[in-house]
Amino acid sequence: MLAGAVLAILAVMLTHRRRTPYLHLKLDGLPALCDGMQSLAVLTGGAVHEGNRCTVLQNGALFPAMIADIEAARHTVHLETFVWTAGEVERQFVDVLCAKARVGVKVRLLIDALGGSGATPSRLQQMKDAGVELNEYCRPAWWNVRRFNHRTHRKLLIVDGAIGYTFGHGIADQWLGNGEDEDHWRDTGVRLEGPVASALQSVFMENWIEETKCVPAGEGCYPGPERAGDVAAHVVSSSSEEVGSKVAVLYTIAIASARKEVIIQNPYFAPDDGVCELFANMVKRGVAVHLMVPGRKTDSPFVRVAGSYLYQTLLEAGVRVYEFEPTLPHQKIVIVDRIWSHVGSTNFDARSLALNEEVAVGIGDEKTAAELRAAFEEDLKRSSELRLERWRRRPLLERGYSWLAYQLHSQL
Repeated sequence: MLAGAVLAILAVMLTHRRRTPYLHLKLDGLPALCDGMQSLAVLTGGAVHEGNRCTVLQNGALFPAMIADIEAARHTVHLETFVWTAGEVERQFVDVLCAKARVGVKVRLLIDALGGSGATPSRLQQMKDAGVELNEYCRPAWWNVRRFNHRTHRKLLIVDGAIGYTFGHGIADQWLGNGEDEDHWRDTGVRLEGPVASALQSVFMENWIEETKCVPAGEGCYPGPERAGDVAAHVVSSSSEEVGSKVAVLYTIAIASARKEVIIQNPYFAPDDGVCELFANMVKRGVAVHLMVPGRKTDSPFVRVAGSYLYQTLLEAGVRVYEFEPTLPHQKIVIVDRIWSHVGSTNFDARSLALNEEVAVGIGDEKTAAELRAAFEEDLKRSSELRLERWRRRPLLERGYSWLAYQLHSQL
């Protein structure tokens, strides 16, 4: 009887997921993103916000920028993260968050209970004692087993409701440095100043209210939009209670809207196999599709093996696939036609698309796209390209292992 109960709980837990259907698209009917950004935003539950300033921050350069904005905060600091791990980065953020809370700034910190399991307990208590409003997202309990399978994988910082960040980084020391070796991961974030910050604030509020049942109010929560630049941007987020994945829709339509080029950099590539058909259709259309994934230096070898099951299909379709060699390439980047870019927390795997809480920004700005593309070109210098003939000659055992691993991709 006990075994049956455990199996029933696991069945509910593992089958409750958002749908990520393959969309039947008429490619010729989709406008290029230079004209269709508003449609993309609306279809994914957002809106285009004009008048922003965007700064791309690579690798460890993200943290000094975030800390400087926190130090300058006058009213509110809202930070949401999946990973929070003991170390130097943790110390820096604890110190600055405590300092702001002590002078009366409302500091709200939401850490995923699973991703934050490596935090230093004494430092968490230090923040609470200083007045930081600290909450864990979805702390495990016997009555919420199904919900425990849904994590907040969002990475957000919003300061005074006017400056917003989203990124791939966690609050952990492996994101220090410059992606130079196995101990220092490669990653990308963006700082956005202007009206789009209010949309990021809305995403933070969603999880905060869900977890605390409290609605934040007061100065720095919902300021009126003020222009800060000339960049158009929109926010897309997904939550565990959605019927379908908005981020999956975003990825699909953005890629299908391409006319010339699609660049994807992602650390965990193990999507449903309909993605291969989409990529193949884009290549047939004359679009150059580039995919950069981890090499052997990864924190999730099993995900890498599972995703590699798709590589032969992609290579046969004409997709160019590269493995980044020095360390884990943890950035989640999509660049379409050098005019639209995606930066955020969403991995290209079933867990991010069908289970996790995620957030990202779509940026309609040629300068930002050029900067991200230049970084991709630099990453290519430290990558190896997979070749179809060599890939076909893989040992039978290796091919069998990748097939078996891919059968579990919906939970990876």
